[in-house]
Amino acid sequence: MKIISGSAAFKKLQVKNCVVTLGNFDGVHRGHQKIIRKAVDRARAINGSSVVYTFDPHPLNVLRPEQEPPKITTFEEKAHLISLLGVDYLVSEHFTKRFAAKSPEEFLQEIICGRLRPREIVIGHDYSFGRGRNGSVALLQQAGMQHGFAVHVEQDIRDRSLPVRSTMIRKMITEGRVSLAAKLLGDEYRMSGTVVHGKKRRIGFPTANLSHVKDLVPHNGVYAVLADTPYGTYGGAVNIGFNPTFDGKKRTIEAHLFDFNADLYGRDITLRFVRKIRLERKFDSPEELKRQIGLDIDKAKKILASRKESLS
Repeated sequence: MKIISGSAAFKKLQVKNCVVTLGNFDGVHRGHQKIIRKAVDRARAINGSSVVYTFDPHPLNVLRPEQEPPKITTFEEKAHLISLLGVDYLVSEHFTKRFAAKSPEEFLQEIICGRLRPREIVIGHDYSFGRGRNGSVALLQQAGMQHGFAVHVEQDIRDRSLPVRSTMIRKMITEGRVSLAAKLLGDEYRMSGTVVHGKKRRIGFPTANLSHVKDLVPHNGVYAVLADTPYGTYGGAVNIGFNPTFDGKKRTIEAHLFDFNADLYGRDITLRFVRKIRLERKFDSPEELKRQIGLDIDKAKKILASRKESLS
């Protein structure tokens, strides 16, 4: 997959027979995957190229930054997940206030017809575009009839009768319901960070302490995780919270990796949250905490073994 900075640069490539899908695609969840796969399938059917068109930063970051939701995926994570679906081109448009001022008609004329020049478009049923999000699916279909491109409208994927939405997934993650979030994402929620030096409390369980993580952090508690490191993937247990047993004042993310003893300081790792084990709580003594950590590790290992069996 080729990543293109902006629709103007994409136009210069003169790509023919494009099947384009448009959206923010935060999380690249199962609903997004359905739309993107349809675009890929249609492109292959007409011997064309599949194109995902998205914005960076998120429009709310520019228009109403106080309302911008925390991202499920960074741009790099989003691009990687989109590439796994077989997309040919990812066009990332730099979103500005000037760009936001384009009317739906201007967006259609300048961006879709003038630069992307699709043969077909695939969108979700609630897609909107242009200033104030006033451009509708009906307007896009009308433009398609005028300019000679087909518009395919995909319906929602639903879970327990509710449509799969990035908003719902963010809520699940912040509440610690990471296993439910994984069902909607189609994979575990991932959070990357840099390993830094921790407090070294010496209770027998060395941890990798993460910093520089993204804003969307699961609820305080202990989780079974898979950790992708420069040395491979390892199972682990992660504690998120304030370490109340030691009267901690700062929220930390501490990962204990199983059967691992290499040096990770200064290296980046990615945690994949499989299931929540328990809430964070204060213990009467370090010894009691140590006993509980041992139980947490046993449970995490069972959870990860069960996950492995279900995938085999």
